[in-house]
Amino acid sequence: MIRRFAILILSASLGLAPAPAYYHFIRYTNRSAPFSTAAEKFDLNALPNKTVTFFVSDQGPSQYTTTDGFPSVLGQVSEAVAAWNSVETSDLRLAFGGLYSGGALTGNTPAGDVVFEELPPGTLGYGGPTSRADLTVGPNGPFVPITRATVRLNRDLTKQPGPSYSESFFLTVVHEMGHALGLQHSMTSSAMSTDVTRATSKARPIETDDVAALSLLYPSRLFSASTGSLSGRVTISGQPAHLASVVALRPGGSAVSALTNPDGTYKIEGLPAGQYLVYVHPLPPPRQAGLGPADVILPLDVDGRPVAASGAFETLFYPATRDPNQSSPIGVRAGAGTEGINFDVQRRDSVAIQRVTTYSFFEQATVKPAYVNVGSASGLVVVAGTGLTANNTATPGLSASVVGGSAVITGVRAYSPAPSFLQVDLQFNLFSGQGPRHLIFSTANDIYVQPSGLNLVQRRPPSITSVAPGLDPNGNRIVTLTGTGFGADSVFCFDSLPAQVRSLDAAAGRAVVAVPAGASGQRATLTAYNGDGQNSSFVQGWNAQVYAYDTAAGQAVFFGQSVLPAGVETVVEIAGLNTGFAEGQTVLGFGSSDITVNKLWVLSPSRALANVVASPAAASQVVTPNIIGGFQVLSQPAAMQVVPARPGAPSIASQLLNVA
Repeated sequence: MIRRFAILILSASLGLAPAPAYYHFIRYTNRSAPFSTAAEKFDLNALPNKTVTFFVSDQGPSQYTTTDGFPSVLGQVSEAVAAWNSVETSDLRLAFGGLYSGGALTGNTPAGDVVFEELPPGTLGYGGPTSRADLTVGPNGPFVPITRATVRLNRDLTKQPGPSYSESFFLTVVHEMGHALGLQHSMTSSAMSTDVTRATSKARPIETDDVAALSLLYPSRLFSASTGSLSGRVTISGQPAHLASVVALRPGGSAVSALTNPDGTYKIEGLPAGQYLVYVHPLPPPRQAGLGPADVILPLDVDGRPVAASGAFETLFYPATRDPNQSSPIGVRAGAGTEGINFDVQRRDSVAIQRVTTYSFFEQATVKPAYVNVGSASGLVVVAGTGLTANNTATPGLSASVVGGSAVITGVRAYSPAPSFLQVDLQFNLFSGQGPRHLIFSTANDIYVQPSGLNLVQRRPPSITSVAPGLDPNGNRIVTLTGTGFGADSVFCFDSLPAQVRSLDAAAGRAVVAVPAGASGQRATLTAYNGDGQNSSFVQGWNAQVYAYDTAAGQAVFFGQSVLPAGVETVVEIAGLNTGFAEGQTVLGFGSSDITVNKLWVLSPSRALANVVASPAAASQVVTPNIIGGFQVLSQPAAMQVVPARPGAPSIASQLLNVA
């Protein structure tokens, strides 16, 4: 059950937290400007080692494609946790805690869980805080502690965004996990943008805007020292604009955004040093009833009532132009702020162009967002979006351009095979470069900006044409992959897990990789991912190469301890039968947020040691320890019991443990 925090008007003695730049789950804590907020976030002081752990329900999806399975789902959750944990300017750490059973995650320690449900048609997933404590005050001001957050995914993985080994499924988990950490939607094509406009990839799952959003909730000392800020005010014909989106854009780079407060003020933080074009635009109308524009949950005022957005208005670059070439670039320095970036815009009846998606084609595969190879003199992308076409022709007066001029758009017209879509024709030059490029669609009286709407690349997507299993000199399983488009930046995945590269000859199109420990009889889909965002599914679609694991003898796991005293570190020995424990690919869990694995040492494919501690406040309970090694998922039901701590019992420090 969701427990709403008490409605409070903060006194001056509580201190004021400035309104956040990105969009979090917030409440305004005062009635007039300057506005301050309380955001929903995890309390770092309530987390062991400032780490929030995500657990997955053992009641996994009910339907899979023929080469998909639950171990691959777990791998993608683990990879999503690693993506968010990589944010160096955030003090919050993340860990993957394996499985929990019984239908509900136990424990009093704040945590996140991943569950599988039948979702409404068109819903890829959803997530967010599900249980909260009362408003409190921390070092950075008042906030609402999250005590539990949940990611909900479709139990039928034969539907989108499945199968689990696809890039789409992984990016959906990353997105919903961002909600669980306290982040709302963004309009910058980042991980927290909706699937329609999102432009992230397996190679780059989170963008600068996501890094800034997480860091603002959980700032480390590095955050303010290494980044700068922009601030100002947005008005509509002189009146304050609430929930206007202000975006700082680097041509050929990423975008970072902020939403305005009820008085029109904003502050974009977390900007790497550099030159930025700044523009303001309205949020698109909601797709789901009961939500605010862009499907954000509206902020609440001090009386607990939603504060509405100001509505539609024109999009302008700073200081007051629709032409980015006439915009005044704003310099940002690390550790410094630039003020006075103000806008006054004119109201519009509606948001004319919205929810734009770009597509490109590789043989029979359709890819979004669009990737175009600049090795050709020209190319095209197909675009979907409200307001781009009318009556099977391009909207009258519509034109398009690329910010920075790295490509020239020579024309726009209805795409003849499907005239409700728009075709955009491109020409390139020697200086087009590579990487994301931002698109602008212009009408007679307005513009629409699509950050990272186009990806320029200089090579074809990779492909895997053959798989040759083998053994290394130590008897470990390896495979030799042959194909095209391999490079030093290539990552090769078996279903959801990246494989260790033993050797790579890009010119010959050959890579030798170690095989992750697999489940008996598993058929793992092989995918190559390159650093430019392209992957082998672009050209191979669902006809990917598959690695077939042998049908193995029975597997089992045994735990050397049966009792975990609360508040005491314990060394747990794990023995496996026909297992493949490997460093960096083995996760130990106990199905309770009150039990933390401080360290896991893999001593051999069948033996591991772990330093484990149960919270001093942990309730007496029987738990089912589980271990995930590669794609092997093993547990020993009801094998351990948490008991109250024995007075005077010694505590074993993990850094002093000799595992030799």
